[in-house]
Formats: sequence, structure tokens, C-alpha cells
Amino acid sequence: MSDATTDTFRGSCLCGAVSYEITGAPMRVAQCCCSDCQKLTGTGHATIAFFNEATCTIAGAVSSYEKVADSGNTISRDFCPTCGSRLFGRGSGRPGMIGINVGSMDGDCADRLQPQAVVFAARRHPWDLLDEALPQFPAMPPIPKK
Repeated sequence: MSDATTDTFRGSCLCGAVSYEITGAPMRVAQCCCSDCQKLTGTGHATIAFFNEATCTIAGAVSSYEKVADSGNTISRDFCPTCGSRLFGRGSGRPGMIGINVGSMDGDCADRLQPQAVVFAARRHPWDLLDEALPQFPAMPPIPKK
């Protein structure tokens, strides 16, 4: 990743009704294999970049869905009400942090990110091929605060 003071990440939903811009480097980029992420993406995992929410500007209206996670924390997932694209997530256990679905980022932005870990690896399907060199966590490890 490049210098955190110059990093800018942009993205949008499929129809373009919701867009965002984030300044600063992510705290962590993880590939999550929890059953919620599998159902949200329709595949084996979601790739999520965690940022300081104060550095994120969102344009457009979103709808939200909340669910209590295995941790007991409430997770709020935001999506475009027009096209249904899943964009952001926030957890009650990490106030001030926002998780951005990397697949919603503009290509040049997403290309600058590298996953650093696989979380909920205990729930990973054998057909979901991920980088075996990445640290594998059976559940969600703590995310460093910045």
C-alpha cells in the first residue's frame, strides 16, 4: 500500500446511485468466510477493507440490514436500495470503523489492496481457493486500532 496520507479510495454500487470516497490506508484487509458473508456475496467469502469511518464520505441514500453476529455485536450492513449492491458494514464492537466491500471499489483502487488475513477460516468451503500463505483465523481476531 502507498503512504496513508495520500491514499484515496473510491467506489460505488452497480447502478451508481451510491458512491463513496475514503482517504487514508485501511487498518486491515481481510477475506471473511463467515456464513453471513457467504450469503451476502453468494460465494465463498467477502473481501473487506476496514477504515476509520471519519475518513469516509458517502453520497446517495442507502438501506441497512442489522443482525447480531456470533460475537454478540450488532452488525449493520448498508446496501443500495435500487440495485441491491452490498457496500458497507459497521459493528457495534468497533465504533468509528467501517468495512468496505472491496468489490465495490473502482478497479484502480481495489487493485492497490492486498488481503492480509483470512477470517472465519473454519467455515471456509474447500472449493473456495484462497492464498494459503495468508494468516488463517478460525474466527474474527482483534483489528488494530489506529
